[in-house]
Amino acid sequence: MRNCVIVFAKNPIPNHVKTRLIPRLSAAQATALYRAFLTDWCETLSKLSTIDLIIAYTPEGSQPDLQAIIGDAGTYIPQIGDGLGQRLTSATHWASENGYKKIIITGSDSPTVPLVYISQAVEALDTCDVVIGPSVDGGYYLIGLSNQNLTAVLPTIYEGIAWSTKHVFQQTVERIHKINAKLKLLPVWYDVDTPEDLDFLQAHLSALRLAGDRVQAVRTEKILLKLSKEKS
Repeated sequence: MRNCVIVFAKNPIPNHVKTRLIPRLSAAQATALYRAFLTDWCETLSKLSTIDLIIAYTPEGSQPDLQAIIGDAGTYIPQIGDGLGQRLTSATHWASENGYKKIIITGSDSPTVPLVYISQAVEALDTCDVVIGPSVDGGYYLIGLSNQNLTAVLPTIYEGIAWSTKHVFQQTVERIHKINAKLKLLPVWYDVDTPEDLDFLQAHLSALRLAGDRVQAVRTEKILLKLSKEKS
């Protein structure tokens, strides 16, 4: 059986992505930044030769647009369901039904997540049912599940969650404990949703360059540098 990482992605349409960065950024700038996030992150994930890349897209019919941005390295599936919990459940079931043993799900708001964390998540699923990468805002940047105990975990861990709030991680952990599933946590990382997050991202990328470290989110870095020049 194979392993996969599913990236939840939106079609980069102005006023539909990264809206919390407006008015710090214009709608067009926020859209360009999201496009860079998505492209950088999918390119990073495609380097994992032992893990299949799946793009779970929304809205319906946006596969051609996203494929033009991301390319043909992954498999494209539509997000199905009325809320995020249903969409996560649907994507997880799709992966299980298509023969994937370990299923990792991420968003596209954390283009700087170290690639080693993905490998650690896959490895952790050898001995646990669920792996989570907590984010500093109270949510999570990654969740992974093992197909071995999937029926006991789904859809419980996605039900009744106050999505897009600081309670997501804690509520999810409570549901995992309630069903006595075995949980493994990855190191904490950060999403980029607000202007403050954007400032942190820019400082982080700058610090990496000054330290001589490699920057994996190169398109993101390029756009941030351009925005800084335009601002000045």
